[in-house]
Amino acid sequence: MANIKNSNSSLILPNLIIAGVHKAGTTSVFTYLSRHPAVCASSKKEIGFFMPLKYNHPIPDIKEYSAFFSHCDNNRKYILEASPSYLYGNEKIGEELKRNLKDVKLIVILRNPTERLFSFYESIKTNGRLQNKDSFKSFVEKSINFVGKTDLEKTPENEFYLRGVEEGIYINYLTYWLEAFNSANFKIFFFEDLKNDTSGFMKKLCNWLNIDFLVSQQNDFKIDNKTTSYKAGNVHRLAYKFYMRMEPFWRRNVQLKRKLRDFYKYFNASSYKNKLSDEDRNYVDSFYSKYNTELKNKLLKSGINNLPNWLN
Repeated sequence: MANIKNSNSSLILPNLIIAGVHKAGTTSVFTYLSRHPAVCASSKKEIGFFMPLKYNHPIPDIKEYSAFFSHCDNNRKYILEASPSYLYGNEKIGEELKRNLKDVKLIVILRNPTERLFSFYESIKTNGRLQNKDSFKSFVEKSINFVGKTDLEKTPENEFYLRGVEEGIYINYLTYWLEAFNSANFKIFFFEDLKNDTSGFMKKLCNWLNIDFLVSQQNDFKIDNKTTSYKAGNVHRLAYKFYMRMEPFWRRNVQLKRKLRDFYKYFNASSYKNKLSDEDRNYVDSFYSKYNTELKNKLLKSGINNLPNWLN
């Protein structure tokens, strides 16, 4: 039974959350799982219901959270949502998840922090969300100045600088989650495995969740939310806003969304793709090096051994 009872009433609440991280394939994994017969996904992918806690603000009534799952019934093993920012709330969010969500399972997908940061930058720039026309190097330099200021209030001017570099310092956050949740309820995966062997990745995930890996669904192993350059930036920014307004509809009609997306990209996607220069890669790699070493040691001590190259 997927209905989860809390101290107030019986509500439909998630027992499976993709809790991290941005630009690491979370949309693709959410889409695959949402089409699995054992899973019912939220009407909106990234709810972020518990995120106010990170900034010491109260959350709304839990009934508002439950509304995102009102279409789900008791026949599904898992009720799913994905809010990749939850990872960064540490105990402020983790303890509230344990209090409100019975036996919740959490998935975190990590990606090489340098490549994640570049993808994050390209994404917000393409979607018109980066207010200043910074180069990647300039964006990184400004973002480094915000490192450690995790409790600073977000504003439209500082949000992406506050998040950019900081969200790749995984060791600052995973220590809490690895110690607060056991291996049956908290699982780390790696984007590189998803990219190199999507079928194998999904099979491991299904095995951990103790649900069937459906070979018939392998056609669903497509990349969603891939960062792309566009010929007409203004047109794309309007299209992005339209998509976000209609997200619940697109979540219910994945195949239609993909057909329209492919049609749209045929006319507006650019063959040009910005690449991370060796100079910029070395600069960001150097910054993250000590944090990655700490993360590697922590993961090994936690029994997580199959690490990607950027941790070896």
